[in-house]
Amino acid sequence: MRKQLPIYTSVNRGGRQEVIHRIYITAVFTRSYNEIFCFVEFLLEGMKIVREIEELEITSLKVVEVKRIYCLNIAILLLFSASLFAQTPEQKKLLDEYLKEKSGPAKSINKVQPTHVDIFDNKQIKVPPRADKGVGEAKGDRETRPPRLKRFGLELFAHPPESFVASTEVPVPPDYVLGPGDHIIVNLWGHADLSLELVIDREGKVFIPKAGELVLWGLTLGQAERRIKNVLSTIYSDFKMNVILGKIRSITVYVSGEAVRPGAYTVNSLYTLFNTLYLAGGPTEKGSMRDIRLVRANKIVKRVDLYSLLIDGNGEDVRLESNDIIFIPVVGPLVTVKGDVRRPGIYELAGGERVVDAIALAGGVRSSAYLGSVELYRYTDNKKRVLLTLDLSDSSKTARNNLALRDGDEITIRSVSKLTEQVVFLYGEIKYPGEYQYKPGMRVTDLVSKDILLPHAYLKRAFLTRTFKDNSKKVYPLDLRRILQYSPDGFEGEGAVSGEQVVPFDPQDEDTTVLTRNIELRPWDRLDVFSYDRMKEKLTINIDGEVRMPGRYDYAEDMTLSDLVYLAGGPKRSAYLLHAEIARMDVDTMRVSRVFRVDLRRALSKPHSRFDPVLEPSDAVFIREIPNYQDHKKVWVGGEILFPGTYVLDSDSESLKEVIARAGGFTRDAFLPGAVLMRKGIAKDLEERDVLSVISSLQRVYRDSSGVIDKRVLPIEVNSDRMNRIIIDLPKIMSGDDDSDVVLQDGDRFYVPRKPSGISVIGAVASSGTIMFKEGKKARYYIDKAGGFTRRSSKGDTRIIKPNGMVVKKRVMSHRVELGDVIVVPEKVEKDRNWLKVFQTSMSIIASALTTVYVVTKL
Repeated sequence: MRKQLPIYTSVNRGGRQEVIHRIYITAVFTRSYNEIFCFVEFLLEGMKIVREIEELEITSLKVVEVKRIYCLNIAILLLFSASLFAQTPEQKKLLDEYLKEKSGPAKSINKVQPTHVDIFDNKQIKVPPRADKGVGEAKGDRETRPPRLKRFGLELFAHPPESFVASTEVPVPPDYVLGPGDHIIVNLWGHADLSLELVIDREGKVFIPKAGELVLWGLTLGQAERRIKNVLSTIYSDFKMNVILGKIRSITVYVSGEAVRPGAYTVNSLYTLFNTLYLAGGPTEKGSMRDIRLVRANKIVKRVDLYSLLIDGNGEDVRLESNDIIFIPVVGPLVTVKGDVRRPGIYELAGGERVVDAIALAGGVRSSAYLGSVELYRYTDNKKRVLLTLDLSDSSKTARNNLALRDGDEITIRSVSKLTEQVVFLYGEIKYPGEYQYKPGMRVTDLVSKDILLPHAYLKRAFLTRTFKDNSKKVYPLDLRRILQYSPDGFEGEGAVSGEQVVPFDPQDEDTTVLTRNIELRPWDRLDVFSYDRMKEKLTINIDGEVRMPGRYDYAEDMTLSDLVYLAGGPKRSAYLLHAEIARMDVDTMRVSRVFRVDLRRALSKPHSRFDPVLEPSDAVFIREIPNYQDHKKVWVGGEILFPGTYVLDSDSESLKEVIARAGGFTRDAFLPGAVLMRKGIAKDLEERDVLSVISSLQRVYRDSSGVIDKRVLPIEVNSDRMNRIIIDLPKIMSGDDDSDVVLQDGDRFYVPRKPSGISVIGAVASSGTIMFKEGKKARYYIDKAGGFTRRSSKGDTRIIKPNGMVVKKRVMSHRVELGDVIVVPEKVEKDRNWLKVFQTSMSIIASALTTVYVVTKL
């Protein structure tokens, strides 16, 4: 009895195909040591599978035949030993793609460690992100999550400078207390002319000559001035004095706690608590902003709330003394205020705040905030999170819902719905389209009146769209022409808005599908008033031919032929005025009913007469050109011409030789064999004759290895600009050969170059360049002068290009070269054939095919 194990099904049903596929892939792609090592490992793994098959008693796949397959593949590896490192880029790419598909990301081919490939590999399943991740941790969530709220106030210290120095050039405040290290300058004038610079020593004393020591420590600058004056008055009489502060002493203060840069700071005595906090980077994310303590002599002398500075601008700054400590404790209770407030963020509580106080800290609510349902999320007893809905819409409800706040509370204030209520809409041919306030009992005439309608409003049919509670809609057609003239006493005597005559209303003639009553409106009704152009077909007239601005024009009543011609800019000089054609459409069948001719000259000379016909909608007017009409024919001659420039042909048969004579002939440096004659009409003529498309149809079709057809390569390279050149033999023309002469046409360009320096040799020669011309020398002479042919030269394809554009290809080497000729030696087109690679590829394909055939026939 055959054992029923899971591996049996995979081997019995799909194992043979998998083994064949693996052997085929390995035989085709093996080219380097790593892949051979991988394949050998695959064979060793296969031997384990053979033993499993024997244990499972699987008879459909004979173990002996499998072993033969492995031996055959080992023989194939020996055949490939000569080409271990000859793996082609395409094979390497295919192998990497295969390994990546079957075993995940492919390992580098250049690594020494072999790649292990299992026959029965498990498919990798993409594991979705964990559900317990925070909001916005998935890739998609990161793009759509709302911006993270920040603690209020920390941005004050977000970008501190590298160094901060308080200005010492400011006046010393009156309450500045002197201490050791301060420099005091005392100036006396009058009967006593004296200047003293006093320095307070460590004991707080200064020494005044003739007066002795004086204690100034702890005194303000004003108190110190009075004390010094009292002492000096015992020595000097009738004098004036002032005391100023010179060099300011330095003090050492300490910043500790949750500061960004805690430590000791040596600053001048003008530094305040705010200055030092800014220098220390302020509090961290965990530091408090509402209970910053100034400790002096182990006693808290000041508690600073930075919110007073940030919100009210009333900062209670304190001047520091030496050895002061600024302590920043851990942040206190925090609440989050978000939604439709002016300054969403996270705020620290000082104690005793309520919901309204937190909203005030956030700058208050916006005008669009909905206070009828304020959400308060709260953690209770460190066990659960609950939602409390508060109504702060009026003062009576606010008193009941203004709860005391706790740490971790989150207040969310929603916005009022964007849906506008009690509104109706008016659009179309209106001076002021848009939304209008709905009032109870409002009717059509309350919404639209004659004053706000545009002149081209179509009043016979307007549409009122009504929206019901289930969002279904219904359209009511209205006759605004009757509604706007309707009153309890009948119609008013005024004309209609559109300029039409008011017709008395007969109820029997009423169209029951169109409402003529001034009906009552409902909220969200929409009234659309269209224009005449939208409700009626736009009538046009077309004019083509010899007018300055041909095209389609709007039809106007009683428009005549002369009106249309002048509307189109008037006739050109080339217009044939003896007659113009008018094609008229039959209104019923919309087909051309007849075409008639009109004497355009008489119509233009006698407008709006019987000679000037009145046009009808959809008429088409054609004005022909005078037969054989032509403007001045101009040609350009330049280069080594005595009088170069533009010349007008005096006849249709004027030749090149005649124009050269008019231009004064050639200069002494003119090189006649190199003259160039360009005619733009040739390329255009080829396009009109569809010659280029015929050449394109002759292109050879190429198919790449993937089966894609490529038509980019043409058998004939077509350049329309080069086709504009006419090859001429100017020396023959000037010698009197009338058969070689060319009759010029409008737009021709003729150029005569200077005499060249020599013979140019370019292409596959040792040194391309220009060789000095020698009369009677042949092409071989100049090629030898250029270093001769190279191994890459295609001698049989050597060409001589004449100055007039003609090319010599027969017996080039023995051809006599003339001044201005160019010798071109092309390179050979060699086919890159690596016979070793061809042999290796052939052996690989044959071995793979033999392996596949053997496996298929034996299994």
